[in-house]
Amino acid sequence: MSKPDSNESLETEFSTKCSLKILGKENKPMEFVPLLLRDVRQCKLTSSPSIFEAFNGAILLRTIVVHARVVGKILPSKKNGQYRFEIDDNTAVMTLFVPRRSDDILEVQRLQNEVTARMLCKQQKDALKALQRLLVKTRKQLDPSRISVGNKIFIFGRPSFFHDHISICGFSWEIDEGPSRIMEMAFKDELIEWYTKKYS
Repeated sequence: MSKPDSNESLETEFSTKCSLKILGKENKPMEFVPLLLRDVRQCKLTSSPSIFEAFNGAILLRTIVVHARVVGKILPSKKNGQYRFEIDDNTAVMTLFVPRRSDDILEVQRLQNEVTARMLCKQQKDALKALQRLLVKTRKQLDPSRISVGNKIFIFGRPSFFHDHISICGFSWEIDEGPSRIMEMAFKDELIEWYTKKYS
């Protein structure tokens, strides 16, 4: 997948997810709320295990989006099926957990092989090309082994609490690749808007 396609798909995904959080009514939990890591660390549990509060209860949320640099990586063990990363956005360092989905990766690979075979037969080639691009993107999202120390990444996830420790459980992510900082700046613009209009 080319870099422009990757940036375009990420921009579409980011814009779509960010639009979800403004659809709710007042006092209802929001989705994909952009936060700095220092403020994720201050999130609190509510009476519902899937709802969190930020800024001393001023914001109720279900999911968050953050942008940070990977500064540490621990591979999953046989007992623990999660990759563990340390991420830093210059306001705090936090632990990020991303599950390893080996079975899903194999299934997506099987579908990719089937699509490739059908393309060779020239059956609905345009639709199959679009499906192939989607499968490639999906497979990448299922394989956190691609994430390396030094990468900048977007994470869509939720706060996770264990005793007194708070981390992030990431269920969707994208590496911010290439020399362009367009997506990083778009995220920061969104972040500034929310911090000035919603969080203040």
